[in-house]
Amino acid sequence: MGASFSLALRLAVIGLGVLALVWQPAAPWIERAYVNGAYPGWEHAANAVTSRLPWSLGDLAFGVGIVAIVWRIVAYARNRGRRRRSRSGSFAMLLLDVAAIASLYAVWFEVAWGWNYARAPIETRVAFDAERVTPAATVQLRTRAISEMNALAPAAHARSAEPLDIDALRAAWLPAVRRAGDDWMPEAGPAKPTIVNPFMEATGTSGFINPLTLNTQLAGDVLWFERPFDQSHEWSHVAAYAREDEANYLAIVTCLRSPDPVARYSGWFELFLYLPQKRHYAHREFVPLVWQDFTAMRLRDSRHINMLLAHWTWRTYNVYLKSNRIASGVENYNEVTRLILGAPLDAQGLPEAK
Repeated sequence: MGASFSLALRLAVIGLGVLALVWQPAAPWIERAYVNGAYPGWEHAANAVTSRLPWSLGDLAFGVGIVAIVWRIVAYARNRGRRRRSRSGSFAMLLLDVAAIASLYAVWFEVAWGWNYARAPIETRVAFDAERVTPAATVQLRTRAISEMNALAPAAHARSAEPLDIDALRAAWLPAVRRAGDDWMPEAGPAKPTIVNPFMEATGTSGFINPLTLNTQLAGDVLWFERPFDQSHEWSHVAAYAREDEANYLAIVTCLRSPDPVARYSGWFELFLYLPQKRHYAHREFVPLVWQDFTAMRLRDSRHINMLLAHWTWRTYNVYLKSNRIASGVENYNEVTRLILGAPLDAQGLPEAK
């Protein structure tokens, strides 16, 4: 009876995991019942716990699963010699245990955050005109970005040694995510330190959210002029915008409407990097301070990034995004250009309402 129940429980958990991964919720249901329904309560509850901790609770959440799997493998290896007659059965139970643990995490991932991938695109909720997305408009936007970077660089560099003003950034960010579709107030705090920071630096990963606990993490080598954009990007993921182009869009909107010159410089700088580039830029096109920041990024990357590891990581993430209905994979980051051009901003710097 006990063995049969234990087997049935494992199979039930695995079945739930498979169901969580293959079930495709309808976008209207996601918007109504999840994004603007159950998810805000979970996000606020998670933040109430994690905001009090000086480190990422997500590290612990992932670590528990890894320890459980390793412990089960070690237990199997120790008992292998004693149970030669039932080796196949024991190995089958080992596989079931590992699958059950992975399935629990699959359910946790989808329910805690992953269903946000099923949300309808942001252009269904704001004024979006695809006819505004033209090569000429792209060139014009790139020209303006260069002009804004050059104009903001002195004021931004004058404050480069000061800590990021989290409160001002949050005040600029909240109206943006609410205008784009959230009818609730997402919680947002500074990024947490994480034990995977060496991996992030080696792969060129500037930040991520832990989908199990909704912590935001930024790499330790993020430069001062990248931080406002990167923090706003990760906050936008927490606010139920799973797509990378949408998180980029909301981060840019946040930075451009901020009163902080560092944030505005960060927004124009990152927007410029996502725009289609010319093959060559004359030295006079950027002021020396902007060239200095380009050099800082290049030196940082040359010191920290392991090209083989970075290539493997981004290929893996490409598959992950495509499996979550982001057809363009990692190219989705660059699709922010389409949103910036096609979704005009109002006098407050917010996406125009549909």
